Formats: sequence, C-alpha cells, structure tokens
Amino acid sequence: MLSLSVAVALVWAGFAFLDGTAPTASAPSSTSTAPLRNDAEVDLTRPFADTPAAMWREGAGGIEPPPAQPVGPYSAEQVGQFMERVRQLIITARLDRTVMETGDTSPVLALLAPALVEKLRPNLAPGNEKKSWYVAARLAEGARLLPVQPRVTGWMTPTVNDEGELAVRTNYLVAYAFDVPDPKKIDGPMDIVAMIRQEIEFRWIDDPKYTADSRGIWFGEVRGFNYSIDCAQSERGFLAPSYNNPPQTAAAAPQARRSEEYFDPRIPMPTEDGCR
Repeated sequence: MLSLSVAVALVWAGFAFLDGTAPTASAPSSTSTAPLRNDAEVDLTRPFADTPAAMWREGAGGIEPPPAQPVGPYSAEQVGQFMERVRQLIITARLDRTVMETGDTSPVLALLAPALVEKLRPNLAPGNEKKSWYVAARLAEGARLLPVQPRVTGWMTPTVNDEGELAVRTNYLVAYAFDVPDPKKIDGPMDIVAMIRQEIEFRWIDDPKYTADSRGIWFGEVRGFNYSIDCAQSERGFLAPSYNNPPQTAAAAPQARRSEEYFDPRIPMPTEDGCR
C-alpha cells in the first residue's frame, strides 16, 4: 500500500515570526534515517523495524533541549527553565496516552497561559478537532497504539523574537505504531506506522505589563505535516494508520519525495498533500 501524507499549515494571526538570531539548537536525537522496506514482514513486537524511524530514540528520550545559554536579555537559567517547560508540553501533547486516547486536552491546557486557553476553547469543542490539531495528538475512535514507545527525533532552538520575548522554535517528528486486527491483511510496516511532524514556535510571556492570566506559554507560528495516515480521520483532526485508506485513494496519491525524506527533520517542511 502506498503511504499517504497530508500537510496542514497554520499561522496564528497577530503572532510575530522569530527573528532567527539565536544559533543554539539541540541536534536531532538521531541523524540516521534507516531505509524503508515497504514489503517487509511486520513484527508487532518490533513495529518500527524496516521503517525510517527505526533508529530514533524512544518516547521522551527523543526530546532533548540543547545546553542552556544566555539569549538576549535572558539568562541561561531562564532559557533552561523555559526549554524544560516546552519539553514537558510536547511530551504531554504528543506522547501522553491518556490525552491521545481520551481526547482530554486539559493536561496540555494546564501548561499554557490561561488567556490563551480561553481563546482556544471554541476550537477545542467536540467536532472542531481539525481546528486545534496543533494543541495535542488525538487518536481516532477504534485506533489503538501498540504497547511500545513512539519514536521521536528533532530539536528545539531558543531565541528572542521581534517583540523582545523569549521564544523556542521546535521541529519534532513522532512516529506512532498502531495495532491491527489482522496483520496478514497489511502489506508492510508503514501500514501501521503513522508519523507527525510539527514546527511550532512557543513564546514565553512574563512581562509585568501583561495581565496575570496572559503570562505563560503562547503559541507562535505553527506548521504541521502528517505522513502515512488515515486520510478520512486526518480530515476530522484525528490520528490513525493508513491501512484503512481505500485502495483507489492510495493509488491516486503521488509522492513528491522518497519515503525516507519525509522522516528527515533537516528538509524543509513538506507542503504536498497525498490525501487529495
């Protein structure tokens, strides 16, 4: 089965873009992209074998901030504390199984500025999951993850934006392995491995000129890309593997790149949509 992809871009109106002046970034957790064997026999105990994510780190181990250094007027301690907040936010939003399985985003929202949470609430209502795809990963009804840790690679970069605010740019890829009722009916490992990539700017608002409920973490520019996913569920804002895609959908979906390239955080964010 041809692996499908869907790209989604979002810019939160009014948020400043980063100025790109900070050079410090954490290296990807693994720069090695393993080759993909589309026709490899699937082992549900080793679902990432023969996929490009095979050599990535497991779970939260793949989200490693760089050594904290001063950035603009912010001390190394302040930068380090904010990067750890961002790390915990990503772990909660992308790796917490309770959040993913129940769709309850409250653990994620608890890590954001209260004023931002209020702005997000309309898009967090049931049925609006597509509008809040960047807040947390949510599994489609009936989709079940295998009892293995997702694989993760990417990096984060601290900087100061045009508003003089401390910000962290993140670029992480997470590969999830899904269970399948009948492994004999799937063609290869990418039928059960789905990947999401997100480039998110997180802003730290702590200036006393802002009201207390405005202080904390805010989203800046947000861009995302999903690969080898269930197209119908993705259109609704949910994550599921690609094995449920109709054969005609898969056959009509050309790939602009080799499969391994979609798993490389160093290439520009893809914009092609293999689900249309």
